Amino acid sequence: MRICLIGEYSGDLEEGMRKTSFYLSEELSKHHQVLPLNIKKIFFKSFWKEIRAFKPQIIHYVHGPSLKSLMILKGLAFYCKGVNAKEETKVKMVVSATHPAPFRLSKKIFSLFKPDLVLTQSEESERLFKGLGCKTEFLPGGVDLKRFVPVSDGVKEALRAKYGVEKEKVENGKEKGDFVILHVGSIKEGRGIEIFKEIARRKEGQVLIIGSRSTGIEKRLYRSLKESGCKIWVNYFKNVEEVYALSDCYVFPTPPENKINAIEMPLSVLEAMSCNLPVLTTKFGALPRVFVEGEGLVFAEGEGDFVKAVKEIENGAEIKTREKVLPYSWENVVKRLEVIYEKLVKENEKGKG
Repeated sequence: MRICLIGEYSGDLEEGMRKTSFYLSEELSKHHQVLPLNIKKIFFKSFWKEIRAFKPQIIHYVHGPSLKSLMILKGLAFYCKGVNAKEETKVKMVVSATHPAPFRLSKKIFSLFKPDLVLTQSEESERLFKGLGCKTEFLPGGVDLKRFVPVSDGVKEALRAKYGVEKEKVENGKEKGDFVILHVGSIKEGRGIEIFKEIARRKEGQVLIIGSRSTGIEKRLYRSLKESGCKIWVNYFKNVEEVYALSDCYVFPTPPENKINAIEMPLSVLEAMSCNLPVLTTKFGALPRVFVEGEGLVFAEGEGDFVKAVKEIENGAEIKTREKVLPYSWENVVKRLEVIYEKLVKENEKGKG
């Protein structure tokens, strides 16, 4: 198949949508002709020349949906009309609904820009787009299982020494560096990370937050987290798997209603699970749809639940989060996507018949 992927292919891979674009392109390229186009270059002539010369069978807008992305797809459909004239095929338009929070269009307006298929993750998004009269398919996010792996205690200690996560004595006689509680993502109030102030004040362990540079930092929140005892690193970690490996627990506290603050299947949660870390999270987006609670995965609500869950995990529990995430390798996700694409292409073949 000839597949054009429209996404963001510039900058560091520290944000979920960029990672999704990168991994989909990398995996699909193993078996298909793939043209990855950077949405930031849409006003360049080269963008339009490349897509026309490529003669795509499928154009997939990865960073969506929004009114802007649907308008772009509509424009590309019109521009590519007749490109495949000899094959008498129509280019199929696909959009991913990995971040549909701000999406608000009436059914009448949506019908003007409706794509051939919307790829959804959460059940809520599926209902939304079906209600708008659109065909949908479920496509989860993925994780690199070979990169994000469990490590031995010896490797964990070596990584803590490498990154300067040192032990320090606290009032109750514990060593603060003994239990590292990790969060990776934007330092913004909508992410719900204020709860780390209480966890840090209770001296349950060392809170380590890896902040994203590309999504911006709310300085007041940053200062208050630091003052409460959280360790915050605002850098791009090319080997971020090492940061997961030196940690003991991953916490994702973003409230389910704050959908604008994360993609519907947060990749940091999958990465932590792939490292077999215990994961404490809200029932955000697609997470309760694809994962069953237990064996180190805890669905929590509110500050009290998270503090209690951290204590329980610290006291010891059987952790099998990696087993839960094994079906969601990028390789498996793309295999699923290939089947979806093939169905769309066959629709064209039936239309010709």
